[in-house]
Amino acid sequence: MKHIFKLMLAIISLFILVSCKTNNNLYDEDNFLETGDKIVKEKITLKFFAPLHPLHHPDGYNAMRLFQKMEEITNIHIEWDYGPTQTYAEKKAIAIKNIKEYDGYFLWNTLKDQINLAQYDAIRPIDDLIDKYMPNYKEILENNPELIKLAKLPNGKMYSPVAINDTPRDQTFKQFINQKWLDNLNLEMPETIDEYYDVLKAFKNNDPNLNGINDEIPLSSTRLGNLSSFIMSSFGYVSTGIELNNNNEITYVPTTNNYKEYLKFMIKLYEEGLLDNSYFTMNQSDLTAKGNRVGSFDGAAAYLVVSEKYDDDYTAIPPLTSDINPNKVWLGFHSNSPQTFMIPSHTPYYREIARWIDFLYSEKGRQLQAFGEEGKDWQWDDENQSSFTFNVPKGMNIESYRGRLTPSVGLGIVTYFDKDFVLKENNKIINNINNAVENAGYLDYLKIPMPVLNFTDSENTELAIIQTDLDIYLDSFEERIISGKSEFNDDIWEEHLSRLNRLKISRLIEIYNDALNRYNNS
Repeated sequence: MKHIFKLMLAIISLFILVSCKTNNNLYDEDNFLETGDKIVKEKITLKFFAPLHPLHHPDGYNAMRLFQKMEEITNIHIEWDYGPTQTYAEKKAIAIKNIKEYDGYFLWNTLKDQINLAQYDAIRPIDDLIDKYMPNYKEILENNPELIKLAKLPNGKMYSPVAINDTPRDQTFKQFINQKWLDNLNLEMPETIDEYYDVLKAFKNNDPNLNGINDEIPLSSTRLGNLSSFIMSSFGYVSTGIELNNNNEITYVPTTNNYKEYLKFMIKLYEEGLLDNSYFTMNQSDLTAKGNRVGSFDGAAAYLVVSEKYDDDYTAIPPLTSDINPNKVWLGFHSNSPQTFMIPSHTPYYREIARWIDFLYSEKGRQLQAFGEEGKDWQWDDENQSSFTFNVPKGMNIESYRGRLTPSVGLGIVTYFDKDFVLKENNKIINNINNAVENAGYLDYLKIPMPVLNFTDSENTELAIIQTDLDIYLDSFEERIISGKSEFNDDIWEEHLSRLNRLKISRLIEIYNDALNRYNNS
C-alpha cells in the first residue's frame, strides 16, 4: 500500500507539474526556423484572440481558406478565441485581463489598448522583430516611412504592424446620384451646392422615372452615414468634429460660420421635403428598402442600396463648392491603421509570431487574405495576369462568400489590401465603383480631418469624457434644429457657441494640439 501511495503521489505531482507548465517550459529553441516558408520544424499550437463578424465562416477562422493555407505553409496551428463584434468590447476586456492565456491578439487592437498595455510592459515592442524576422513588412516601411510615425506610441516604440489599404475606392465614401434621372430631366451634373439643391427640387417636382408615378425621394441617408460630410465639404470642411483648417490649425468645426451655413442648408432641405424626413431614425435596412426610388445617397457602392439591377443607373457626384468655399475638398479615410497584432510579453513565441504576421505581407499572403487561394477561389484570366475572376458561388453575395475565406470582411483590412492585385478583379459591379471614384475625382481632393494621433493614458481618459458630452449635445442639437423642432436664428447660434465653451472645447483643442506636436516631432 505504501508503494501504491507513493506511485499515486508521483503521478499526481507529475500531472500538476505538466498542468502548470508555462509556454517558457515547453518552448523548444531548436524548433524555430529563421528563413523559408515553414516557420517551425515540428508543428506548434498558439492561442490567439480575435474579433468574429456575422459574415464570417460559421465554423470560425480555421475553416477559412486563409488560415488553412497558412497552417499548411508555416506549420503553425492557431487555437482561436473570439469576441463577436456585437459584444466585442466586453469579451476583449476579459481577454486582456487574462493576457497570460494568449500568445497574441489579432486585429482590432486600438492605440488606446496598446498604450494601456505598454505602460505595464504587458505587450512586446516589435521594432527589433521587424529588422530580424519581418522582411516583407520591413520593405514596406522603408518605402513608406510615414507608416512608422503612424505606428509609434508616445514612448517612441512600435507595438503593432500597420494594416494598409491603398485601393482608391476604399479611401473615401461615395455620394451617388441617379444619372438616368438627370438625363431624363435634361439636367447637368451639379458643380455647386446651389446647383445640387436645384437638381433635388427637380427630382421632387417632376417625374424623373418618366413612369407617371411621382414617388421619388430626392435625397436620403442614415444618421450614421456620410451625408453630413458631403454637405459640409461644400462649405469648406469635411467633418462636423475636430479638424485641421486651411492654416493647419486645429478647429472644432461646429464653432465655425461654415457649420452655421451647413445647418441652414440642411434645414432648407428638410423643410422642403428634399431630404428624407426619416433621416434621423433610419437605418441601413430602411434605406435599402427604398431602393431606386432614391435619387441621391451616400455609401460604399450603389448596388448595396439599389441592388445590382439598378447599379448602372447611378454615378458618383464630384466634390461641390459654395459661395463661402470656392475650393473642392472631400473626406478621406484613415485607410492605414496600426491595429494588426499585439504580442504579449510573456510568450516565448515572439519570433514565430513575427514571421507568421510577416507572411501576411508577402504577395501570397496578400492574395489569400483578399480573395482566397489561386486556382480554387479565383484564377487569372490570361497569361499576362492582367485580370482575375473571383469564383463566387451562384446566388451568393460577394462579401458573404469572402467572409468564408478571410476575416477582412466586416473588420476592415487584415494586413494589406494591395491595389496592385485587388484592382485586377474582373467584376462589373466592382468596376462600376472604381470608375465612379475615378470619374468624380475624389482622390484629387481628399482631406483627412486629423492624422492618427497617439494620446497618453490621462489624455485618453479626459478626452473620453469631453467627447462623449459633446457628441450627446451635438446629436440632439442637430436633430432639433434641422428637423424644425427648434427655430434657428442668431440668438440660438450664440447660445450654441456658449454651450460648446461650457463643454470644454478649448481643453479638447489643447489636448489635440499637444498630441499633434508630438506627432509632428516624432
